[in-house]
Amino acid sequence: MRLAEIKQNIKNQLISSYDTVELNSLLPLFIEHVTGWNQVQQVIHLQDEIKPSWEKSFQEGVVQLLQNKPFQYITGKAWFLGNEYFVNESVLIPRPETEELVEWIHEYAQIVNKPLQIADIGTGSGCIAIALSLLLSEAKVTGIDVSDKALKVAQKNASTLHANVSWVQQDILMSASLPEKYDIIVSNPPYIPLREKENMENQVTQYEPAIALFVSNEDPFIFYKMIARLGKQALNKNGQLFFEIHYDQATALMNLLDEMNYHAELRQDMFGKDRMIRASLKK
Repeated sequence: MRLAEIKQNIKNQLISSYDTVELNSLLPLFIEHVTGWNQVQQVIHLQDEIKPSWEKSFQEGVVQLLQNKPFQYITGKAWFLGNEYFVNESVLIPRPETEELVEWIHEYAQIVNKPLQIADIGTGSGCIAIALSLLLSEAKVTGIDVSDKALKVAQKNASTLHANVSWVQQDILMSASLPEKYDIIVSNPPYIPLREKENMENQVTQYEPAIALFVSNEDPFIFYKMIARLGKQALNKNGQLFFEIHYDQATALMNLLDEMNYHAELRQDMFGKDRMIRASLKK
């Protein structure tokens, strides 16, 4: 079967599950994943007969896509701030909004202009910790996660990207302290109340790790409260907390941090949603 025929077959099978723009974006990436051909090479080879093993891989991938499996988990690849990360179902797929959180920390670090001690709590794939280590070569960065499987993914990514990050397995909700003192503590913790699960895309709820997504309806700020509490002992003088937040929790979280003796600053993401908070202890 020729590549052109395979391409049309894939479109025909997926058109009812994906909108046209998404499908047209996905298709060349899918073909490259199976064949190794980039988009220019795909045009050159459009009328070529493809290997039977490739045909089998295409069909297996289509089945997974029809089952709502995220493409990043099918390929094992996701991009974050220009670097390719290995991902599997033990970790969240990195999001563009989280890139903006890292960029905000980078801005702050350039203003402070000194080597920083940084902790990333709930590190998952390690994308935040690794990106900060690569951006801030003099920083000492630690990634913390409760999940051994997630830490193995993070360690693999750090090795591939030659990032100098220390890794610690720790359940932050059961901790009386953090391993060291830090200038920056950053976290993109679980923050989605369980009641919202039924309204979310199947791609997320069926495949991404629930432990990294959801919190109870009764105490949705549990991770923020614990990190802010630990930060009182673990932050160095003028130390900062950086959080990614749920877009509709900003006011409540700002009030919570104020009650815990933090001065907090809110920033919106590229979509105009309240998404990030920076906080420091009041003088």
